[in-house]
Amino acid sequence: MITLEREMSASRAEFLHGLRLAFPQGVEEAGALLKVGDGDTAMEIELTPLPDRTIALLRLPNMKVHIRFTAGSPEKQQAMLARMDRAMQGGGG
Repeated sequence: MITLEREMSASRAEFLHGLRLAFPQGVEEAGALLKVGDGDTAMEIELTPLPDRTIALLRLPNMKVHIRFTAGSPEKQQAMLARMDRAMQGGGG
């Protein structure tokens, strides 16, 4: 089983929004655990709040994201992770 840990500047609500963009039918909240399925590939995500990041007067929410894949081939897991990452990228211009 592959497990990853990341630190992200996002609130829980922002994270859930991006996750649901990537997997509109595949996100289930089970208490503090998020279960995400995409065909025969699945992962569980646990979010842990961290202190806000402060840059000058800017305060950004911050959290630890623990991802554990529970099903799927390594190639499909990487594709699922890439899909999630694309949905989490903020646009701007």
